[in-house]
Amino acid sequence: MIRSLAFALALAATPAAAEFVIEEGTFFVMHRDYDHVTNSFTDGAPEGEGGGCFQITRVDLPSKTIDFTLVSGTITPWWSDGETFHPGFQNAFVPAIGFLENNPDADWTDLLHEILKTVPDCVPPAS
Repeated sequence: MIRSLAFALALAATPAAAEFVIEEGTFFVMHRDYDHVTNSFTDGAPEGEGGGCFQITRVDLPSKTIDFTLVSGTITPWWSDGETFHPGFQNAFVPAIGFLENNPDADWTDLLHEILKTVPDCVPPAS
């Protein structure tokens, strides 16, 4: 109980917690990283993911899936074995096992509220 209360207080005290809106059409960027080993957050996007801006294309909370598309920029996430993704790349958020194991009383979207930030739009970089 104390662990879940401490986690809930940490989420409430974090300004980033209220900055991500989960609804179709929302634009967002990665602005924090989560380490499941230490159960901690670091400011700044994960290496290789800071250059992307995304849009939510489908929200299905009962099925625990949020689809999104890379709208601008490129990303080379740790899990891609060096592959770089360009605008049009599609993926989905699903519950993160490590986060939920570390925070059993958390909702699966709590992690998203911590690591993502809603932005007004995804402006392509100037050429």
